[in-house]
Amino acid sequence: MRKFEQRYLFSGKLVLKTALHIGGGDASLGTTDSPIVRRANGQPFIPGSSFKGSFRSTVEKLAATVGIHSCGLMENEDCVGAQGAEQKKFNDRRQSDKWNEADLLTILKTEQCETCWLFGSPYVASRIFFSDLYLAAGEDAIIERRDGVAIDRDSERAVDKLLYNYEVVPATLNFAFEIMLEDPQHNDLGLTCLGLSEFVSGFGGLGGKRSRGLGNCQIDKFTIHMLDLSVNDISERAKRLKKYLLGKTPDDKMMVVSSPVVFLDQQIETLLSRTGGQHA
Repeated sequence: MRKFEQRYLFSGKLVLKTALHIGGGDASLGTTDSPIVRRANGQPFIPGSSFKGSFRSTVEKLAATVGIHSCGLMENEDCVGAQGAEQKKFNDRRQSDKWNEADLLTILKTEQCETCWLFGSPYVASRIFFSDLYLAAGEDAIIERRDGVAIDRDSERAVDKLLYNYEVVPATLNFAFEIMLEDPQHNDLGLTCLGLSEFVSGFGGLGGKRSRGLGNCQIDKFTIHMLDLSVNDISERAKRLKKYLLGKTPDDKMMVVSSPVVFLDQQIETLLSRTGGQHA
């Protein structure tokens, strides 16, 4: 059983720099061809799964750039975390050799990429967790509807009688976000900070129709809470554990990092010092 020793909570606001479209299901239930996802009260939200997917793809691109193995969930990338022939062969070996859990974890250390360790795979649980993003306090959304037209890729002309419309959440709205990282191993914290830094810099993207300018967003006014029970000092560990168990809010339970941006920079520099910043 994995021992709980460290936790990082990243929270703040995700600001839409452009309009956002995240599809919400059956168009026949509304008056538009492509509605957005909504809560029961009709207000838009960003599913944690959508944020995780965009965050993961951001991290995967940067990981390869700094020299960290990341399969990007693609076949033939020397990782069994991605579906395909490699995973099938791995499962066949697992069954025929009758691996126990310890055997599986030992073998995965050489056959699964680092981003699959962080974000999870069919064999290991994710170490990073994304909550659904709801409108920040005081925010209210008036949904916009836009018109579109299908384009013939060969002629590069609009296709007759193929007009459609879709809903978007307007720009400038703020959504509250929370990302939890538990018991990071190896480069997990550095990779997480790589992704956060991209969103802080305004290079984050979410949702569909991004080639049309939608989904550009930026993290603003964020906070980092940190818990570390791995210290050698027994009395200090007991003090931190008591504070965590008796506290009722993140501020009560964990330490607040004084400068979140500096913290991100430090973790990225540490990551680069380990990898040499060389392209994989």
